[in-house]
Amino acid sequence: MRYSNSKSAVRGKFAHALIATSAFATLVGCSKGGGSFSTLETSQGFHQADAKINNKIDILWLVDNSGSMDPLQQRLADNFESFMTDFRGKGFDFQIAVARSDAYAGLPEYRNDPEVVAFSEGLGPDYSKVKVITPSTPNLIETFVKNAKVGAYGSGDERVFQSIFASITSPVNAGFLREGAFFAVVILSDEDDFSNPSRGEGAAGDHDYNQAGLVSVDSVVADLDALTKSTDKQKNYNVSAITVNTPECQAEHSKSAPSAIVGQRYIELANKTKGVIGSVCDDSFANSLKFIQQRIVELVSSFKLDREPKPDTIVVTVNGVNVPNSDTNGWTYSASENAIYFHGAAVPPASADVRIGFDPASFL
Repeated sequence: MRYSNSKSAVRGKFAHALIATSAFATLVGCSKGGGSFSTLETSQGFHQADAKINNKIDILWLVDNSGSMDPLQQRLADNFESFMTDFRGKGFDFQIAVARSDAYAGLPEYRNDPEVVAFSEGLGPDYSKVKVITPSTPNLIETFVKNAKVGAYGSGDERVFQSIFASITSPVNAGFLREGAFFAVVILSDEDDFSNPSRGEGAAGDHDYNQAGLVSVDSVVADLDALTKSTDKQKNYNVSAITVNTPECQAEHSKSAPSAIVGQRYIELANKTKGVIGSVCDDSFANSLKFIQQRIVELVSSFKLDREPKPDTIVVTVNGVNVPNSDTNGWTYSASENAIYFHGAAVPPASADVRIGFDPASFL
């Protein structure tokens, strides 16, 4: 598709680049082949290649099933609908599964129990028998609630990081993480992670931050990068957590759960992956769930640019309507990532026609 050098296409001597696609669109030069739109230095023309819409999101919930978790699982159940609004309303192709914090214990080197590592299998007395929830799942909210109530009789040796990989890579859960899908992990736990492949389950020192062999947060990031084919410039996942987020929350929550620990490793992982941290001390999880949902949708709907724009020339429209530059209900430009992010009510539906115009900072 060619555009002439009209006033609608060229601003002064600078080419005006356009994007018409959905999440994960890119801008590349014609000489590089493919891409969405690009500016041609010599002719100041435009080229549009086919753009593929990616609206797939795979969400894995890691729910702590140790002895203190019944009230927190109930609070999640009572407020879960806050998590689903945009995923359903904006037409995303989502998959949601639940694994428990001791899923790692189902591996051969521990108990060798496939039911422990399987999504939702054998979890709680009301388990729905639906392993993976999709937009077509009947009674979606009620189904998740049944799956998320994993009970409080699991291992007190919390190894959420190991359980993420144990469950997502297990043959009994094959096919959950789809090619090209954004992978979101959400953790609910009132104790920190102490993943350590070199230590037996429940062995001495299981809650010791100085234990030899403790999995580092950086190694978890590296493994998630590899699992999702992410790069430093393009992260195809994030990790959020509802946990004990401050010493004050620990003091409060310890009145009913003496083993409560600040989830400092969850917080570090969330910060490294653009996740959101909620507090188990909130009377309602509604806001935390809403913020976690919004962050996932923002990341999925981001646009990575291969050309550096002049920021003050950026114009964004969704389905023909101008979108304001705003970090609440609009778009923002990240210079460090050279990307456009949408926020709040401005996040476009998965099938939207999004156009981003700008004057490039320089010619190729």
